[in-house]
Amino acid sequence: MTPLPPPVTAPRASLPWLAAALPALLGVIGGAAIGAVVSAVIGGWSSPVRDLPRVFAVTSQADGAFAVCTAPIDVGVEGFFILDFETGDISGGVIGQATSKFSGAYKHNVLKDLGFKPGQAKNPRFLLVSGLADLSRRRGASLGQSVLYVTDSSTGATAAYGIPWNQQQAQAATPFMAGLELLDVARPRGGGAKAP
Repeated sequence: MTPLPPPVTAPRASLPWLAAALPALLGVIGGAAIGAVVSAVIGGWSSPVRDLPRVFAVTSQADGAFAVCTAPIDVGVEGFFILDFETGDISGGVIGQATSKFSGAYKHNVLKDLGFKPGQAKNPRFLLVSGLADLSRRRGASLGQSVLYVTDSSTGATAAYGIPWNQQQAQAATPFMAGLELLDVARPRGGGAKAP
């Protein structure tokens, strides 16, 4: 028997750059295809940003001596309120659109509303938050778009206050001063639903 000659192979093309570039080329093509599909899907589901509704954020913060919060008062107008735990005074203000300074101020003492007797408040602690409320249909003074809620941390008693608001008065050159309007008091630990 005669040995078989070695198999004849066709000469290989010398394209080492193709072997090195192939993974990167497939990655670019695949990424572009995925990007096009995602863009088409998301583009069909979303609307332009200018069509989204405006969102207003309010904030609240407290430490051992004070609680603060912000509250929308009117379109483009926000109030800032601070509650002093030691005195029970809640003070606030709004920045005037024409002056960029505090053009209005509010002040009210919450101790009596929450059932504290004069001189008897020992280290009171409170929570202060705001919430939206459309009270435009009620009789009496015109109120802003928010209600302030003050809670006595030891009893849970919560007082709700309306924020008087008059747009013409707020735009006047002379700053205004107003009190807050007590709307209601809730007492979750007995004592009735309302303050006496």
